[in-house]
Amino acid sequence: MEPQERDRWLEEPLSALTPDAEAPAPRGGKLRRLFGATPVVATLTALLLMAVTALAWYATQWKEGVTVEQVVVTGANLIELSALEERLHRFRNRPLEEVDIDEVRRALASEPWIRSMAVSKELNGILRVTLEERQPAALLVEGEREMMIDTDGVVLPDDGISARFNRLVKVSGAGRLEWTSTSGRKRLNEADRRILFPLLEAFSATQHARLLLSEIHLEPDNRTWFSVAGSSIRFVVGNAGNFKEKLKKFEIFWQQVVAKKGIDCYESVDLRFRDRVFASEPEEKLVVP
Repeated sequence: MEPQERDRWLEEPLSALTPDAEAPAPRGGKLRRLFGATPVVATLTALLLMAVTALAWYATQWKEGVTVEQVVVTGANLIELSALEERLHRFRNRPLEEVDIDEVRRALASEPWIRSMAVSKELNGILRVTLEERQPAALLVEGEREMMIDTDGVVLPDDGISARFNRLVKVSGAGRLEWTSTSGRKRLNEADRRILFPLLEAFSATQHARLLLSEIHLEPDNRTWFSVAGSSIRFVVGNAGNFKEKLKKFEIFWQQVVAKKGIDCYESVDLRFRDRVFASEPEEKLVVP
């Protein structure tokens, strides 16, 4: 190699001879493709918007021509279905768009056993009403009158519903009823609800006591008691405390004492005290001849 050419290579900077490995590749091609495709994207977007608009207009026109061909009620087990369908019959053949959801609700508002409802209008001409019914918890006895108590404590007319349930416990001694702000119906007052529902829950968890239970009598001053079928004994559980433990004592006392001595061997049995049971005999047995 000639001396002059060799000196030129030695003096040439390295950056001028080799490309920078970290330098980004030119994006001119991608940008050109992107901007070149913009008219196509815009055209497709416009066509899509036109299609959506046309479908919306068509759906609106079609919906305006739909009438209510069928009223479907679901969730009615305790309430007579034919009675509900009769109330909703006036909405048949009415234009679907003209059906007011609130008007449908008002048509069924007087039915006491409806807890809540959902109303929907379907484009196939169906007016659908989905009900949530109230569930009975006990039978309220006031003199000769009997009413139903649901799981919220609301007092409702029986309407033959109690006949469908074999073991609805009777409840007596309830205090003044109160009005509910949501349903506009009467229900047990708060003090009675605090006693009754925990006691019913405790009975449902027992093995034998729930089968024997006949009546719960609510009384103030911690004197609430219950009775069993075929016996006049009052089993006092009070108005608070651990009802489950008290019912365990009842089951033991019933099997070990009452079952042997007879179902009318005592006038009352007090279950309110821990680890103890106090029983009082009928007054006629206490009389000395």
